Amino acid sequence: MENIYQPQVVKIIKIDNLALDAKLFRLDYKNLKFFPGQFVDVSIPGFGEAPFGLASSPTNQKYIEIGVRKVGSLTTKLHELKVGDKLGVRGPLGQGYWPLDKIKKRNVLIVAGGCGILPCRSLILWAQEGAQKFKDITIYYGARECGQLYFEKEFKKWQQKSNLFVSLDTKPTKKLDYGYQVGVITKLFKTNPPLKGSVALVIGPPVMARFVLKELKVLGFTDEDIYFSLERRMECGIGICQHCAIGPYYVCQDGPVFCWADIKNIPDIL
Repeated sequence: MENIYQPQVVKIIKIDNLALDAKLFRLDYKNLKFFPGQFVDVSIPGFGEAPFGLASSPTNQKYIEIGVRKVGSLTTKLHELKVGDKLGVRGPLGQGYWPLDKIKKRNVLIVAGGCGILPCRSLILWAQEGAQKFKDITIYYGARECGQLYFEKEFKKWQQKSNLFVSLDTKPTKKLDYGYQVGVITKLFKTNPPLKGSVALVIGPPVMARFVLKELKVLGFTDEDIYFSLERRMECGIGICQHCAIGPYYVCQDGPVFCWADIKNIPDIL
């Protein structure tokens, strides 16, 4: 009988510094079938376990990647690990992911705030592998300051097949070789409005999500064309601990991605 709590032990094969507080870990986990928006639970004995969105493309079966921001005891320990060290991985987890079948051939607006861009990278890479997948891709990415811009080295590549607009809460302390604006991410809706008929895919802190939703509704987005990732609420990943219960759903089992039409009547959902 399969033990759903038993992680697979995998080796770290590469570590990249993404910014001041985040690293990208490449793990020797081959042939993992997943969809953009799904996640894995990562564990270190003695330090606990936590969910991390998959940041690599699902078409890459040679390894998986996760972006880790240093915020607690487990993530601090992860940042101390070296290439060759091992950790536990359970997954892929989650039944709700970005609605790839529904949004093919349509304009897509990706709105990512802060570390929300980490799991969004999986979708961005997948979308850019085939121009036929989406009609047009627009990315709004907001960060507090330039030292917290994750995947900055990939921006030029992203711009080859998508419209990337960056907002910073504070004025940058270095020269940036791409366009940006100072202010909250919602300002991008006015300076670079999304294309008509777009589907919105949103991931970020609740306060950002609430204001993004307001902008989307002003622009006429229907509830059925707005999707949120709520993965920050998860713990066990399999619906046992019930920590992530929202209304009739478990974020880890039914999500982490939800259509706004399905969750809009749940109190304090954002």
